[in-house]
Amino acid sequence: MRVRSAVSGGAVAAAVAIAAAAPALGGIEAAVPEPGSTRVVPKAVSFDGRKSAALRYRFRASEPADIRIRVVKAGSRRVVRTWIATDREPRTLYVRPWNGIEDGGAAAASGRYRFRYKPTGTALDWPGGSFVLRDHVYPVDGPHSSRGAIGEFGAPRNGGRVHEGYDILADCGARLVAARGGKVEKVGFDPVLFGWFVLIDGRKTRRDYFYSHLRDRPPVRKGERVRTGERVGRVGRTGNARSTPCHLHFELRTRSGPTDPKPQLRRWDRWD
Repeated sequence: MRVRSAVSGGAVAAAVAIAAAAPALGGIEAAVPEPGSTRVVPKAVSFDGRKSAALRYRFRASEPADIRIRVVKAGSRRVVRTWIATDREPRTLYVRPWNGIEDGGAAAASGRYRFRYKPTGTALDWPGGSFVLRDHVYPVDGPHSSRGAIGEFGAPRNGGRVHEGYDILADCGARLVAARGGKVEKVGFDPVLFGWFVLIDGRKTRRDYFYSHLRDRPPVRKGERVRTGERVGRVGRTGNARSTPCHLHFELRTRSGPTDPKPQLRRWDRWD
């Protein structure tokens, strides 16, 4: 044990004597908890996806301890989730997953987060690692492009209608996935406009996500729970899209009606 002091020789000698006695007392340093190996996996997750970010941690101490674990928003240092893990044994591997839900029950926003942990009742604060949370994924899992002006939200349609979604060109049969997990509200076939379609009530949102012109019957049923990134169909051209290139007609619906999904789609596309 190193001792640095600017006091008298007698005081230094006393400090050295205490240090020499430490091993016989079971070790002063061993009584102070220390962080062990930590890791966060995976490094990027989607809200309500199949995988959650998880802190894998150990600590070193002379006895069991209660461990406080926090998820902190990087940059703002705002604590969004806290747990107390009781009677944790030193040098034992523990895993603490987080599903993206904050303490108050709201869904966490996209961004980088950090796990931190410490024994309760101490001033210690140990880093556990960071990860990125994404609140959505792009609904087309594969190469895609815009259909142009004709596929924009609000574009004119026959009979005085306007286009209430956004068209995404992709190969026929390309996988379509849930941009946000939630509950399947409707599945059906509309021969006049939409062809095969599926409507999903997004979890922890006030929006519904509508997919249409699917190639065939969606692989989900009404009332079914789907996760972010889970397959909900394949790109096609059913309904009134029979004479067009294969594409997804995608809508975001709120209580006040459809909204332009293009800004959100661009944001999600940058992540993917």
